[in-house]
Amino acid sequence: MLRIPHSVKPAKTVGEQLDIFKSRGLIVEDDETAQEILNRISYYRFTAYTLSLKTDDKFHDDVTFNQIYRLYDFDLKFRLLLMEIVEVVEVSMKTHISLILAENYDGMGYTDSRNFHDESKHIRFISELDELLRRSKDIFVRHYINKYAREFPIWVAMEVVTFGVMSKLFKNLKQCDQDDLGNKFYFGVKGDFLASWLHAIGNLRNICAHYGRIYNRNFPIAPKLFARDKSVVTDSKKVFVTVLNIKYLIHDNTYWNSWTVRLNALMDEYTEVDKVLIGFPENWYDVLKK
Repeated sequence: MLRIPHSVKPAKTVGEQLDIFKSRGLIVEDDETAQEILNRISYYRFTAYTLSLKTDDKFHDDVTFNQIYRLYDFDLKFRLLLMEIVEVVEVSMKTHISLILAENYDGMGYTDSRNFHDESKHIRFISELDELLRRSKDIFVRHYINKYAREFPIWVAMEVVTFGVMSKLFKNLKQCDQDDLGNKFYFGVKGDFLASWLHAIGNLRNICAHYGRIYNRNFPIAPKLFARDKSVVTDSKKVFVTVLNIKYLIHDNTYWNSWTVRLNALMDEYTEVDKVLIGFPENWYDVLKK
């Protein structure tokens, strides 16, 4: 077989990968189980959960393979919880943007650049929306194409936009419309705060949607914080700050408190989790409760 010369390290078998872990001081309780796990979860992905448990490629005392796997398992379940709550935010925000634009400019007013802050950004939004509509296989899209000559009122158009496109659309609303939305639906939260939160939540959503690691991850976007919350946030680059801001975007207090109860149960189940590495303060549950 012809092999192309390259500088990448040669591939290792799963058994060899396990031997590397052992040579670096990792305790492997059961070789067969460990190899089965590495056959399902790539060595490269798995090692990301070891970063806080070693120094200079040497594992700290008493670190086990199962401990690392449980961090991976926690992260998977944490992502599922996050995706659930982000969906609630997305559906509500799309509804509220539609209501504000329809009320202030009518159902097709969103197509007029004069109703937005930046004309070039609005043109880009229309182009992105056109592409999303072109690719859509939804029946309602076909219906509006056939019956309404491709005229999509804002409440229809918002059904096909992604979280990222929605976030950029909100940021390009006029300040008065952003604040109007905040006053009507989010207890007076200013538009610049909402725009900052949506940007951060969109980044979190994309990482979760692509099964990226949340545990021990630094996020590039540090969202705005209320002054009263700054004292409880220990690291603005960790996921907790975004979870804290999501709290203010959930209208159903019963649902939110139920969600935090499930998150608390997850934390209790996985005692291996170092809360500092996800930015959660010791009193995080009391901070998040409504």
